[in-house]
Amino acid sequence: MSRRIIEGNYARLKGLRDTAIVKPNYLSRDFGKGYEFILADLRDYLDDGFNGFGLSEYGYWSRDADDSTYNKSSFISKVSQLISYLEAVHNASNRIVEIGSVYNLIKDDELKSRCADLLSASDHFDRVINQATQVLEDRIKAKAPQFSAETGAVLINKAIKQEQSDSVIVFSQDANEQHGYASLFRGIVAVFRNPSHHQLLDNVTREEALQICAFIDNLLRLLNNATVAD
Repeated sequence: MSRRIIEGNYARLKGLRDTAIVKPNYLSRDFGKGYEFILADLRDYLDDGFNGFGLSEYGYWSRDADDSTYNKSSFISKVSQLISYLEAVHNASNRIVEIGSVYNLIKDDELKSRCADLLSASDHFDRVINQATQVLEDRIKAKAPQFSAETGAVLINKAIKQEQSDSVIVFSQDANEQHGYASLFRGIVAVFRNPSHHQLLDNVTREEALQICAFIDNLLRLLNNATVAD
């Protein structure tokens, strides 16, 4: 939830600033109301008091014109400060907003809830891969509970066989397709799950973590549609 709050209000702040730039020297009271609404929303949903960002704290109410207006330059300065603060402290940027748009395409609710805050962090994105592969592993165990004590490659090798006649989890009655699915799940474990569970990976970027998360979302969908042998 907090990631979407940051993204939405960050975009609204930039729109408010861009609109204010083309206005005359004094802005209507609606600009101030809009800004304060955004600030209140951020305070409500994030663990941050955003101290010092209120308009009234710095005398942004204009005394040189009608009392229902704000000084344009002062208002833009305050909005820009909050935008910069969100970028520096809460990792908001145009790139993050783009990532958020892709992230919203992920369908699995559990995967999204476990990875949302980790994707919004500033580093250590190997934790996203760790959690995403854990969700996948737990979902396999739910599909084949007789192997719930197993993990990693052992779990995959027991629950998903290349021959559908021997497999507990069956993705396809086509032999070649079942073989491919089994190899796909084994590959995910070997390439992504095992490294993230056994060591710290400092070279994983946010974009890479998101791509892997989205790929695992597809695997979860395939798993949900798979059948279980009697």
